[in-house]
Amino acid sequence: MLVDDHEIIRAGLSRGLQSAEDIEVICEAASGSEALAAAEKFRPNIIILDIELSDISGLELIPRIRRVLPESSFIMLTMYPESEYLQRALNAGASAFLGKEGSLLELVSTIRSIAINPRTFISPFIARALAPQEKPMLTTQELRILSLLVQGATTKEVSELLYISHATTKTHINHIYAKLEARNRAQAVATALRLGMVAP
Repeated sequence: MLVDDHEIIRAGLSRGLQSAEDIEVICEAASGSEALAAAEKFRPNIIILDIELSDISGLELIPRIRRVLPESSFIMLTMYPESEYLQRALNAGASAFLGKEGSLLELVSTIRSIAINPRTFISPFIARALAPQEKPMLTTQELRILSLLVQGATTKEVSELLYISHATTKTHINHIYAKLEARNRAQAVATALRLGMVAP
């Protein structure tokens, strides 16, 4: 789904994305209210969303749509690629943050990456912006778990693969978040990849 209050931008993006055989634009919206209605009706897997809309901020719209479509992924498009917006977009639940001056190829590549692994994909732009200056020290077990998180494993899958209890796994993950100064899995993955702590 495309959400942008500029018709020309929506039309251009739609034509470009439809030219990719594996991408289908199933609906468009020009405002937050239209986006909420379209999301509930068409249930898109990936939503491309402008930060500034006529009736609501795209950052405020993400959690509202998530209540209806918790599994959908969000790509933020903006004319304002400042670090403040990067952090706010990630905290809101965006999987990628791209500037409108970027290429169509970059957007298509981002969509494909998110489609393959929607739980952990973070655009390089976000990863660079969030990286701390020093590499945190993790235990061997924490590094094993972090590597699995980067690969998209769920908490349950990590428990089964490492033969540890669910509670122990959650404790390790919380320790990883604390050491990486991450609020959630997406931030932890972004930091790990940026610092080269685990293989992508």
